[in-house]
Amino acid sequence: MKPRILIAGETATIKPLVAMLGDYYEIGLATQPERVELAARNRPPELILLTADFQKSNRGDLCQQLKRDQAATHDTPLLMLASDEEERSLALEVGCSDTIAIPFLPAEVQGRVQTYLSLFQARQAQNNYSIRLQNAVRERTSELENALADLSASRQEVIHKLARAGEFKDTDTGVHIWRMAAYAKVLALETGLSEELACRLEEAAPMHDIGKIGIPDAILKKAGKLDDLEWQVMRQHTVIGARILQPSPSSLMTLAASIAEHHHERWDGTGYPHGLAGDAIPLEARIVAIADVFDALTMRRPYKEAWRVEQALEAIYADSGSHFDPQLVTCFTAALPQILEIKETFERREEETLQ
Repeated sequence: MKPRILIAGETATIKPLVAMLGDYYEIGLATQPERVELAARNRPPELILLTADFQKSNRGDLCQQLKRDQAATHDTPLLMLASDEEERSLALEVGCSDTIAIPFLPAEVQGRVQTYLSLFQARQAQNNYSIRLQNAVRERTSELENALADLSASRQEVIHKLARAGEFKDTDTGVHIWRMAAYAKVLALETGLSEELACRLEEAAPMHDIGKIGIPDAILKKAGKLDDLEWQVMRQHTVIGARILQPSPSSLMTLAASIAEHHHERWDGTGYPHGLAGDAIPLEARIVAIADVFDALTMRRPYKEAWRVEQALEAIYADSGSHFDPQLVTCFTAALPQILEIKETFERREEETLQ
């Protein structure tokens, strides 16, 4: 298909231009100033050639109108025939791409037209490529977002199933692991951890007792007190949990393994499985230890009634510096309003479920 050129001017002037260019291009004509813009909109050209026939004021207004038309001719090359320096200056002031001197030479007209058509077509090709690229990027981004959403959902499902596997053999209600994890996130934020790290801790915390699936039911569900040998076996759930979750290239699983292995360590070094003390205990495990104990004390279990919040706090304060990191106990106290709000939210949900 031939490139389309719109030639605007009086009939007598445009005839030689049509004869000169007609074999190479599709020619559109506009012999009155008021018809030029309409002709350009009806069939947008790739170049507009304006003769010097129209009055100067008409030519100036016409060029400005064509350049203002974003949809049809804003980017279209506009060449004006100019008989003197004044007309040339006018043309450039009102937005013409270039001028052609009168009297014109056929070779100059053809060369100038071809040059600006090539520039216009290259710019259009670049614009079209950019649009296709943007659409491809948008489409690919959407695909990646959907894939990440699916991956996140799958990861959450795996985490939930692993966590429930550990709780399945215990006598807890299952709500414990999610409520405790919510407490842990609030406490993590209070200690100064970033939102990202706190959220990751909340995801990892429910897997803290995954190792219980390796403990015999006779010990795990024993109604009475465990003897020394049974207690040694029970303590192994921390190491078993770490072995289940590691090795793994996932930073989340590495975090979960650290929590599973160390959440029964004590600040004074009398905990298990390794007898770590103070800052040697990973921070994530120290955070989960407080959240776990607080929730365990304040929830009802088959073998005990729920403690009042005040009783649970007294127990945690009493163990500050022995069982728990004292700085984290202070942070827990500061975060208590949020902790209690979470507790009430979970209780309300449980009540709604039972109704």
